[in-house]
Amino acid sequence: MRILPVQEIIGRANLTHSETTEYFNGKTLKTIEDITYNTRDYPIKQKVTFADNTTSETTSSYAHEKNNTRLINANMIGIPLQTITKKDNVVVSNMETKYDGPLNLLPSSVISTDLQNTQTTEVTYDQYDSKGNLQQYTTKDGISTVIIWGYNQTQPIAKIENVKLAAIQQSIIDTLVNASNADAAAGSNNDETAFLSVLNTFRNNSALSGYQITTYTYDPLIGVRSITPPSGIRENYVYDSAGRLEKVINMDGKVLKEMKYNYKN
Repeated sequence: MRILPVQEIIGRANLTHSETTEYFNGKTLKTIEDITYNTRDYPIKQKVTFADNTTSETTSSYAHEKNNTRLINANMIGIPLQTITKKDNVVVSNMETKYDGPLNLLPSSVISTDLQNTQTTEVTYDQYDSKGNLQQYTTKDGISTVIIWGYNQTQPIAKIENVKLAAIQQSIIDTLVNASNADAAAGSNNDETAFLSVLNTFRNNSALSGYQITTYTYDPLIGVRSITPPSGIRENYVYDSAGRLEKVINMDGKVLKEMKYNYKN
């Protein structure tokens, strides 16, 4: 019996180069992708060369590349903080997500940089709840949007545009959240009439009359059950026994979209 040496390979093999060939109308089209990684195996450069020799290149920077000690100390080292995109070596996008909040390690803003190195705050993430759910954000045009989380802080149940969270009475929010929690406790495919009634009362509240409101209901373990946009025209989502979306119907029961699932023998 011979005993052969065994070489142990530690680590992982990263894809660094790939070529895809397509055949179209008698022509051969080749796309080449090259990927470069940092020492922690996160991709920092992805370059794609297309059949016509045009290129697209994305460069990503992480906590170590940005010297962000807060994120490094929290072991949040795999999140791309800055992404620069080039087309044919010309920068077309330069976006950086900041994590500057003093009380948490969540995104605080997104900053864009143009070709003249002028920075613009595209959006600020103003407020989060105790579970890290985003409650308010403000876009660069100064418009704030509030998101109310229900179903025990797991799902967004209302989005209110052009308002700040502080302007909405807490009692109004609590009524909505409590109704969603009760709906969650009732289980899947329950009668949502009571919760929908609370949502309608919320939408029609005179204190919110000047805002665009979208509301949502769910079966938490399956998916969204209804979406009511600012127009008030609700769409309902019906699922089959396997939890797959089967139909989208309107408030009058008319089928707007229907999905069929077929099994191949």
